[in-house]
Amino acid sequence: MLSAGWVLLAAWLQLVRGSGLGAADVVWAEDGGVFLDDALRTTTWQALTAPHAGYLQLVARLAAEPVSLLPPTRMATGLAVVAALVVGLVSLLVWFASARVLAAPWARVLATALVPLLPQAGFEVNASVANLHWYLAYAAFWILLASPRSTRGRIAGAAVGALAVLSDPLAVLVLPAALVGAALRHRVALATPAAMLLALVPQVHAYSQTTTMAWAETRLGDLPRIYGLRVLTSGAVGDRALGPVYEQFGTPVVALVSAGVLAVLAALAARSDRAARLTAAVAIEISVLYLCVPVGVRGGVVGGTGALLDRDPFSLGGSRYTIVPILLLWVAVLVLADSTTRRWRGGRALPVAAGIAALLVAQLLGDWAGASVRSRGPVWVADVQRAAAICREPRHLRPPQVAPVFADPPGADEVVITVAPQVGADPFGVVLPCSVLS
Repeated sequence: MLSAGWVLLAAWLQLVRGSGLGAADVVWAEDGGVFLDDALRTTTWQALTAPHAGYLQLVARLAAEPVSLLPPTRMATGLAVVAALVVGLVSLLVWFASARVLAAPWARVLATALVPLLPQAGFEVNASVANLHWYLAYAAFWILLASPRSTRGRIAGAAVGALAVLSDPLAVLVLPAALVGAALRHRVALATPAAMLLALVPQVHAYSQTTTMAWAETRLGDLPRIYGLRVLTSGAVGDRALGPVYEQFGTPVVALVSAGVLAVLAALAARSDRAARLTAAVAIEISVLYLCVPVGVRGGVVGGTGALLDRDPFSLGGSRYTIVPILLLWVAVLVLADSTTRRWRGGRALPVAAGIAALLVAQLLGDWAGASVRSRGPVWVADVQRAAAICREPRHLRPPQVAPVFADPPGADEVVITVAPQVGADPFGVVLPCSVLS
């Protein structure tokens, strides 16, 4: 009962987050323009096995399938609710898995709450099925680290690991956590690593059958600065403070804050036990990999790696690439702080726990009412109603329809509903037949 209550609360908190229009009011980019559109216009098998951007994205497609059966006016809400519930379930998994890693209840609570409430998720990641693969990779990390002993735990772990890789092949970057899990638990748990490696096979096949996309320019020299700014500095001050700080002070303050974060980690590591140091080391290693590899391979956002460092004006675009790195940075902090405070007597641990919690709460409050990429719409329900009105017009009087990016052009009795973000000449959009709108 408590577990179900937490999942529902975590989902609700994601749905009410942000200013302006909420996640349940606005369909986000690939959520509608790729996954929902394919679920509506192809068979279930075709949708689930279709690669996008060169790889399979199974969890996002599984999420879109039941939503495609809803009345059109409910589809935006359906996508947001399903995404929020999946993230809530991942946080519940972290609660149970962290019991084998973190001893202090406060550390487990923070590790669990960070999943649905991470401050940096508010701009473009919150309640979006297209971004669920980041959370699945993080869940796989915890399973590999906890190395479950029971048959049920191993089966569940293998399933989560396979889903993570079938949703993003880069999830295999978390596999080094299995080595630490094996070293600390004194046994080799192969179920989850084996499932992840097997799941990589269809991903390789999908990539080989897909036309290579032209990603934006990658400058490898930008990656250390991007990690310092978008992970270390953001982890210390929150995303919403990055713009004013970076635009005014530039790289020197990024270097200073990054050095401070690393110094805190080093100080905690010096007072921690071997298990905590090993866990923190692998968390930081994967954190760096999970920023540098996706951004390095894909060129980050439009404009390449340099777009993640723009100062005039600074944008939070591409923050999805920082979700796993920041979560793993906090894993390192929590593991080291947990180990350090366990060695102290009396109430000396309380200030550490309170300080970490206060920093996270301050960041969350600073982001909670911040604008997101969906804050300004377009409003899905209103556009569905306008589309229905268009369908009621004689064909020769209907306005011309745009051809949405990634979707087949609309037919004679179909209408396009564009979704956020509405930028550029090729918008994302969902193609709906007039028959479902009548």
